[in-house]
Amino acid sequence: PPHPLEAAFPVDVLPHRLGLPDRPLVEALVRPPLRVAGGRVTASAGDALPEPVARAVARVRAEYADRPFQAPEAHRLAEWGLGPRELGAAVRAGELLRLADTVVLLLSAVAVADRVLAGLPQPFTLSAARQALDTTRRVAVPLLELLDRRGVTRRLPDDARSVVSPPP
Repeated sequence: PPHPLEAAFPVDVLPHRLGLPDRPLVEALVRPPLRVAGGRVTASAGDALPEPVARAVARVRAEYADRPFQAPEAHRLAEWGLGPRELGAAVRAGELLRLADTVVLLLSAVAVADRVLAGLPQPFTLSAARQALDTTRRVAVPLLELLDRRGVTRRLPDDARSVVSPPP
């Protein structure tokens, strides 16, 4: 890979590096254990993170497991060694969920949010969601936008939202 934190090669650079005519040919040649995902050729779904990044992610997991909607502040992430590249690697490895540049949550947050929001009187406001999730606007706004994009919630014309289908 081009950098130790890059777990994969961008498919678009491989034709040139391999002396092949185009991207479709590169994709056609990819065979297990390699795969194409997110525009990159990678070795597996669970590419290992460098040890310092894995330790930092474990720290986030340990400190925020019981409060999944309290995203660590940017300065805390930096103290733990999670700068932009490290966060990107953790997100690509499926270890963290990025809501905004320096707003990250544990992956389980989406499923938990779905259950919590389904328990609210429908439709609900941003304020009601923020209170039910015990979080801040900094987290609630991008989280609700993500849930809207994923079809978990639907934003209504008056900016209220409703859960599209309650969790099982």
